[in-house]
Amino acid sequence: MLDVGLIRGARGYHDPVPRGALVGIVALTALPLCWFGSTAGASSAPTSLVVPQGAAFSILRYDCGGIREHAYATGFDMTRDRAAGYPTGDVYLWTVCNGSGKGGPTTTHSAWTSDTWDLTGALLSISKLGAAPTVDPSFSATDSLAGNEVYNTTNFNCTSQTGTLPTACLQLAPSFTPRPRVTGMSAVLGPATGGTSVTIAGDGFTGATAVKFGATPAANYSVTSDTLITAVSPPESPGEVEVSVVSIGGTSFPISGDQFTFYGHPSVTKVSPDRGPIAGGYYVTVTGTHLLGATSVSDGDTPTAFHVVNDTTMLVYVIPGDSLGDSMDIVVTTPGGTSAITSADQFTYGPVASLTLSPTKARPGSTIKVIGHNFASDETVTVVYVTGKASPKQVKLCSGTTSGSGTMRCTGRLPRRSTAGARGFHEVTATGAAIGDSASASIKLT
Repeated sequence: MLDVGLIRGARGYHDPVPRGALVGIVALTALPLCWFGSTAGASSAPTSLVVPQGAAFSILRYDCGGIREHAYATGFDMTRDRAAGYPTGDVYLWTVCNGSGKGGPTTTHSAWTSDTWDLTGALLSISKLGAAPTVDPSFSATDSLAGNEVYNTTNFNCTSQTGTLPTACLQLAPSFTPRPRVTGMSAVLGPATGGTSVTIAGDGFTGATAVKFGATPAANYSVTSDTLITAVSPPESPGEVEVSVVSIGGTSFPISGDQFTFYGHPSVTKVSPDRGPIAGGYYVTVTGTHLLGATSVSDGDTPTAFHVVNDTTMLVYVIPGDSLGDSMDIVVTTPGGTSAITSADQFTYGPVASLTLSPTKARPGSTIKVIGHNFASDETVTVVYVTGKASPKQVKLCSGTTSGSGTMRCTGRLPRRSTAGARGFHEVTATGAAIGDSASASIKLT
């Protein structure tokens, strides 16, 4: 059950309807509503407090030609807003379903609910009751804080027109204006430089005096109607903020759907390694700023795969190049914009990696000088000797770090005869740690 403060009348009345089932609660954020009044005070017509058909169906799980209702106001919930109570009531819902075949039996599906509305008549919460409550068809109550009134009537839609269905009504005090309510936004992200147009949905927007993104006023805004405002985001620091609407009735309460995220302009400050084999097919590490939220990355003019690690690091797939020595710019796009092209974002294609051994013929245990060519720049390259045993194994010879031009030098010693294997040619392989580029050469064991 919802924990609400109820003010009930002195007399009790049981509506002659079946009792409900087990208690269940449905949380509501932005349900459609039947609106018969306005956000002005007593000079306007009162508002009918109703359960929209979608919310009613969530309770009954049946809808045979429409769900009907009897609504009874029960008081005010004083826990939601320090400035004014929110109307509460009990509503009886029912729908009648015909059986199969002509003249078949009918079934009535019904339930009682406990409900809370905001001060524009929008349903905020609904819970299914386990039994019919005690209701008072002539109940009325006045909120001592704001002077607003709820009452029960059978008049049609809370008007002077005579009707028969029990109806709960809300009448606002002459000087009272409801607090605005935000229910959703058309855009939830944009650049930190501002300028994003955001349509805000909700109610109570008539007479709005401000729209704020966090603590910063919108660059400008326009009230389209009592339920729609169009605002333009201001310049703001990167991060997430609440969007709120302000009027003489107060400031809208935060909800899960009113967050707007500002994204800083991305930049690429380093590509590592910044050169590699023309065949492509590997990832490089891109360092920069404001990389979170990236929507696309391009190798030159070609979109490519990527993985964002954090706001300053991402992995970018290198596509095959066209010609040796060609350079391309790695460009990142986020909601904050597209990174500027600079020398720091360039990647250069080189020839396929190769390996040189000296000497190329040696005895087991001999010292071997290794030179790697055209590996990725600034990566660690490990060199191994493949033994000539029946089950070959790799024995590390040496390792080194490549220069900016992709050259690596290291010196190692061949294993002893018992490990090195039989005389003849054996393979030596070098593999880079950054992008997995590799090269091989043969050495003749004497």
